[in-house]
Amino acid sequence: MKLKIISPENEQEFEVAWLDIETSAGNFVVLEGHVPMIVTIDPNKQFSFCLKNGKQEIVACDGGIVEINRDLVKILLSSEPR
Repeated sequence: MKLKIISPENEQEFEVAWLDIETSAGNFVVLEGHVPMIVTIDPNKQFSFCLKNGKQEIVACDGGIVEINRDLVKILLSSEPR
């Protein structure tokens, strides 16, 4: 699935196998075909994802909004990721 990380100064795009999002309601994993939804990431939370080549990335952020569709996830960050 495609992952777009959009911040005020940058936009990145990745092909990922999964995405793990830390939200105020707890963590959950998004796989391709996930039911569409919108969730928020609280300040000082993080998300991680696994690229198609198996490399995992962890991103800390100051909050944002996640828009999940069946084959595309957009993460809109309120500031640059850490």
